[in-house]
Amino acid sequence: MWLGSGRSGLGRRWPLAAGAMVLLLATGCRDGSAGRRQMHDMLARVRHSGKARRTPDEMAAAGTAAIVNECGKESFANARTGLIVGETRLHEDVFELRDPDSFAAIAYGMDETLRLEGSLRAEARAPGSSAASAGCVESFAAHLQTLTDPLLEGDSIQKDLDVSAFNDSNRQAEEQLEKKSTAIDETPAKVSQ
Repeated sequence: MWLGSGRSGLGRRWPLAAGAMVLLLATGCRDGSAGRRQMHDMLARVRHSGKARRTPDEMAAAGTAAIVNECGKESFANARTGLIVGETRLHEDVFELRDPDSFAAIAYGMDETLRLEGSLRAEARAPGSSAASAGCVESFAAHLQTLTDPLLEGDSIQKDLDVSAFNDSNRQAEEQLEKKSTAIDETPAKVSQ
Protein backbone atom coordinates (compact mmCIF):
# COMPACT_ATOMS: atom_id res chain seq x y z
CA MET A 1 0.00 0.00 0.00
CA TRP A 2 1.58 3.32 -1.03
CA LEU A 3 0.28 5.25 1.99
CA GLY A 4 1.83 2.74 4.38
CA SER A 5 4.75 3.34 6.65
CA GLY A 6 7.18 1.16 4.69
CA ARG A 7 10.34 2.43 3.08
CA SER A 8 8.76 3.07 -0.29
CA GLY A 9 5.53 4.58 1.14
CA LEU A 10 4.81 8.12 2.21
CA GLY A 11 4.53 7.25 5.90
CA ARG A 12 3.70 10.30 7.96
CA ARG A 13 4.02 12.60 4.98
CA TRP A 14 0.77 11.44 3.38
CA PRO A 15 -1.34 14.35 4.78
CA LEU A 16 1.11 16.81 3.22
CA ALA A 17 1.05 14.94 -0.10
CA ALA A 18 -2.75 14.70 -0.04
CA GLY A 19 -3.04 18.42 0.71
CA ALA A 20 -0.71 19.25 -2.16
CA MET A 21 -2.72 17.06 -4.54
CA VAL A 22 -6.01 18.72 -3.46
CA LEU A 23 -4.44 22.16 -3.90
CA LEU A 24 -3.14 21.29 -7.35
CA LEU A 25 -6.49 19.83 -8.34
CA ALA A 26 -8.38 22.87 -7.05
CA THR A 27 -6.15 25.37 -8.84
CA GLY A 28 -5.96 23.24 -11.98
CA CYS A 29 -9.75 23.15 -12.37
CA ARG A 30 -9.87 26.91 -12.74
CA ASP A 31 -8.94 28.92 -15.77
CA GLY A 32 -5.30 28.09 -16.49
CA SER A 33 -3.76 31.53 -15.96
CA ALA A 34 -5.94 32.39 -12.94
CA GLY A 35 -5.04 29.10 -11.26
CA ARG A 36 -1.33 29.58 -11.89
CA ARG A 37 -1.49 33.16 -10.64
CA GLN A 38 -3.34 32.11 -7.48
CA MET A 39 -0.85 29.29 -6.86
CA HIS A 40 2.08 31.67 -7.41
CA ASP A 41 0.60 34.26 -5.01
CA MET A 42 -0.02 31.63 -2.35
CA LEU A 43 3.49 30.20 -2.61
CA ALA A 44 4.97 33.71 -2.49
CA ARG A 45 3.06 34.42 0.74
CA VAL A 46 4.28 31.19 2.28
CA ARG A 47 7.85 31.85 1.20
CA HIS A 48 7.90 35.40 2.61
CA SER A 49 5.88 34.71 5.75
CA GLY A 50 9.00 34.14 7.87
CA LYS A 51 10.83 36.79 9.83
CA ALA A 52 12.41 39.57 7.83
CA ARG A 53 16.20 39.58 7.63
CA ARG A 54 17.60 41.38 10.64
CA THR A 55 20.40 43.92 10.60
CA PRO A 56 23.85 42.89 11.91
CA ASP A 57 23.28 44.93 15.08
CA GLU A 58 19.93 43.25 15.73
CA MET A 59 21.45 39.83 15.11
CA ALA A 60 24.34 40.59 17.48
CA ALA A 61 21.92 41.77 20.18
CA ALA A 62 19.71 38.68 19.76
CA GLY A 63 22.75 36.38 19.79
CA THR A 64 24.17 38.07 22.87
CA ALA A 65 20.85 37.75 24.69
CA ALA A 66 20.55 34.05 23.80
CA ILE A 67 24.13 33.28 24.82
CA VAL A 68 23.96 35.26 28.08
CA ASN A 69 20.67 33.55 28.92
CA GLU A 70 22.12 30.06 28.31
CA CYS A 71 25.38 30.88 30.10
CA GLY A 72 23.33 31.84 33.15
CA LYS A 73 21.93 28.29 33.25
CA GLU A 74 24.57 26.04 31.67
CA SER A 75 28.31 25.56 31.41
CA PHE A 76 30.09 26.72 28.26
CA ALA A 77 30.31 23.19 26.83
CA ASN A 78 26.58 22.54 27.28
CA ALA A 79 25.54 26.02 26.12
CA ARG A 80 27.77 25.76 23.06
CA THR A 81 26.35 22.35 22.15
CA GLY A 82 22.80 23.64 22.53
CA LEU A 83 23.21 26.95 20.72
CA ILE A 84 25.75 26.43 17.95
CA VAL A 85 24.18 24.38 15.18
CA GLY A 86 27.07 24.39 12.72
CA GLU A 87 30.35 26.06 11.88
CA THR A 88 30.83 26.49 8.16
CA ARG A 89 33.70 29.00 8.54
CA LEU A 90 32.79 30.92 5.40
CA HIS A 91 32.40 34.68 5.06
CA GLU A 92 28.72 34.35 4.25
CA ASP A 93 28.01 31.91 7.07
CA VAL A 94 30.70 31.75 9.71
CA PHE A 95 28.46 29.74 12.02
CA GLU A 96 24.81 29.04 12.74
CA LEU A 97 23.21 29.89 16.08
CA ARG A 98 19.98 28.27 17.21
CA ASP A 99 17.15 30.72 17.79
CA PRO A 100 15.86 29.98 21.31
CA ASP A 101 12.27 30.84 20.35
CA SER A 102 11.81 29.00 17.07
CA PHE A 103 14.76 26.57 17.34
CA ALA A 104 15.65 27.53 13.74
CA ALA A 105 19.30 27.85 12.74
CA ILE A 106 20.25 31.47 12.06
CA ALA A 107 23.34 31.95 9.92
CA TYR A 108 25.78 34.60 11.11
CA GLY A 109 28.03 36.09 8.45
CA MET A 110 31.41 37.67 9.11
CA ASP A 111 30.02 41.10 10.01
CA GLU A 112 27.41 39.71 12.38
CA THR A 113 29.94 37.36 14.01
CA LEU A 114 32.45 40.15 14.62
CA ARG A 115 29.75 42.33 16.15
CA LEU A 116 28.53 39.43 18.28
CA GLU A 117 32.08 38.75 19.45
CA GLY A 118 32.53 42.38 20.51
CA SER A 119 29.14 42.44 22.21
CA LEU A 120 29.94 39.26 24.12
CA ARG A 121 33.28 40.64 25.32
CA ALA A 122 31.55 43.80 26.55
CA GLU A 123 28.88 41.69 28.28
CA ALA A 124 31.53 39.52 29.96
CA ARG A 125 33.21 42.63 31.40
CA ALA A 126 29.91 44.17 32.53
CA PRO A 127 29.41 44.25 36.29
CA GLY A 128 26.60 42.31 37.89
CA SER A 129 27.05 38.87 36.38
CA SER A 130 28.45 35.86 38.18
CA ALA A 131 32.00 34.73 37.51
CA ALA A 132 30.79 31.48 35.97
CA SER A 133 28.40 33.28 33.64
CA ALA A 134 31.02 35.87 32.66
CA GLY A 135 33.54 33.08 32.02
CA CYS A 136 31.05 31.24 29.82
CA VAL A 137 30.28 34.40 27.82
CA GLU A 138 34.01 35.12 27.45
CA SER A 139 34.55 31.53 26.29
CA PHE A 140 31.89 32.04 23.61
CA ALA A 141 33.66 35.22 22.47
CA ALA A 142 37.00 33.40 22.36
CA HIS A 143 35.42 30.56 20.39
CA LEU A 144 33.97 33.00 17.87
CA GLN A 145 37.39 34.58 17.57
CA THR A 146 38.85 31.19 16.61
CA LEU A 147 36.27 31.09 13.81
CA THR A 148 36.86 34.61 12.50
CA ASP A 149 40.65 35.01 12.91
CA PRO A 150 41.60 32.59 10.09
CA LEU A 151 39.12 34.33 7.78
CA LEU A 152 40.48 37.76 8.66
CA GLU A 153 44.04 36.54 8.20
CA GLY A 154 43.10 35.10 4.81
CA ASP A 155 41.53 38.43 3.85
CA SER A 156 44.71 40.25 4.84
CA ILE A 157 46.87 37.89 2.79
CA GLN A 158 44.52 38.22 -0.18
CA LYS A 159 44.62 42.01 0.10
CA ASP A 160 48.45 41.95 0.18
CA LEU A 161 48.47 39.69 -2.90
CA ASP A 162 46.04 41.99 -4.70
CA VAL A 163 48.14 45.07 -3.87
CA SER A 164 51.30 43.26 -4.94
CA ALA A 165 49.71 42.18 -8.23
CA PHE A 166 48.46 45.73 -8.82
CA ASN A 167 51.91 47.17 -8.14
CA ASP A 168 53.53 44.62 -10.48
CA SER A 169 51.08 45.35 -13.29
CA ASN A 170 51.48 49.09 -12.72
CA ARG A 171 55.27 48.75 -12.93
CA GLN A 172 55.01 46.68 -16.12
CA ALA A 173 52.67 49.24 -17.68
CA GLU A 174 55.12 52.03 -16.85
CA GLU A 175 58.00 50.03 -18.38
CA GLN A 176 56.01 49.41 -21.57
CA LEU A 177 55.05 53.08 -21.75
CA GLU A 178 58.69 54.06 -21.28
CA LYS A 179 59.78 51.64 -24.05
CA LYS A 180 57.17 53.06 -26.42
CA SER A 181 58.16 56.64 -25.65
CA THR A 182 61.88 55.89 -26.27
CA ALA A 183 60.93 54.10 -29.50
CA ILE A 184 58.93 57.13 -30.61
CA ASP A 185 61.80 59.47 -29.62
CA GLU A 186 64.32 57.40 -31.64
CA THR A 187 62.14 57.10 -34.77
CA PRO A 188 62.10 60.83 -35.77
CA ALA A 189 65.88 61.03 -35.31
CA LYS A 190 66.38 58.32 -37.99
CA VAL A 191 63.96 60.02 -40.43
CA SER A 192 65.75 63.38 -40.27
CA GLN A 193 69.17 61.93 -41.20
